Amino acid sequence: MNVGLYEIKPWFVRRLRYIEDALVARRVSANLLSAGAVAISVLTGVAVGFGGFLGLRMLWLVVPVLVLARLGLNALDGSVARRSRASNPVGPLVNEVSDRLADAAMLAPIALVAPPALAFGALSAALLTSTTGVVAQALTGARDNTGPMGKADRCAVVAVASVAGVATGSNVPFAWACWLVIAGSLVTASARVIRLRRALESDPAAIHMLQNIDAFDLGVGSALANVVEFPQPVAIEEDMLHGFGR
Repeated sequence: MNVGLYEIKPWFVRRLRYIEDALVARRVSANLLSAGAVAISVLTGVAVGFGGFLGLRMLWLVVPVLVLARLGLNALDGSVARRSRASNPVGPLVNEVSDRLADAAMLAPIALVAPPALAFGALSAALLTSTTGVVAQALTGARDNTGPMGKADRCAVVAVASVAGVATGSNVPFAWACWLVIAGSLVTASARVIRLRRALESDPAAIHMLQNIDAFDLGVGSALANVVEFPQPVAIEEDMLHGFGR
């Protein structure tokens, strides 16, 4: 059974339909929405970091609002692109890069209110989780967004920690938030890797494809080698080499 806030995304998108209609009518670019999500994440990080560093903890009360705004823009960029018929091969790249930048902008400033090792550990774990989802998309054509600690879940954890920090007058909730993101991300990444392994092992076509590409050149070979047993690499045909020589 899949868990995580991502499961309610369709419901969330439906709640934003009027905003979506207005954005499409005004021909707002989906890339602009992605950039807006990054900007809001920067503001979130500023509120978290400086709220604790300067002792202005009341700033943390804006974090849940900013987090909700970020998730709203993240939910809208894809649907706006589809309805505007502006989808293109670069779209997924922009979406993934903006999401990673937004995660970094939100999680890294926690180093100002919690042990830096915990803050950057949480960021690293979040990036690992996202990477497993992208690898699944590269190998199967479908991104894996399942698990208990996806993007929306990380945002929710930071939002709850902010409110708890104001209520307790302490930075400690952010340390606990980091531990929760680390543990949840490791569980999520592991589950995605296991799911990917099963999908590949049950799909002969996928295995055939993997046998005929140099996965190590794609930068994922070392990770996949521990998950899927690959046969010996297929040698490049001599006529291909002759073709490059011409």
